[in-house]
Amino acid sequence: MTKREIVELTDDIDGSGIADGAGETIDFSVNGVDYRIDLKDKNAREFHRKLDYYIEHAERVGGRKRSAHSSAVIDAAVAAGKPAKRDPEQTRAIREWANANGYEVSDRGRIPAAVVEAFDAAH
Repeated sequence: MTKREIVELTDDIDGSGIADGAGETIDFSVNGVDYRIDLKDKNAREFHRKLDYYIEHAERVGGRKRSAHSSAVIDAAVAAGKPAKRDPEQTRAIREWANANGYEVSDRGRIPAAVVEAFDAAH
C-alpha cells in the first residue's frame, strides 16, 4: 500500500487554489502583531497596492530590508509537500479548539493563520 499526500495551496482571501510556482506569502506587522497571508498573484498585487499608499506616508522605524524570499513564490518546501512545522497532535488540537470556539476550519488542509494565532493567544 502506498500513502500519497497532496498539498493544495489556497488563497486566504477567496479560498481559490494557488497553482504551483504562483502566489505569494506575505509577512507583515500591525501594532506589534505579526501576520502571514498566502495570496494568489491578483490578490497579492491588490494587497501591495493598498498598503503602498500608507507606506508612502509613513516613516520607517526598524525592521530588516525586504529580502528576495519575503515576497517570493510560496515556500518551495510547502509546495513540494514536505511536512508542516506543527506535529499532527498539535494540528488536531488547533482544529478542535477552533471548531469549539466558532471558527470554521476544514478537517484537512491548511489552517488559516488567523486561527493559529488565536489558538496560540488563547494558550
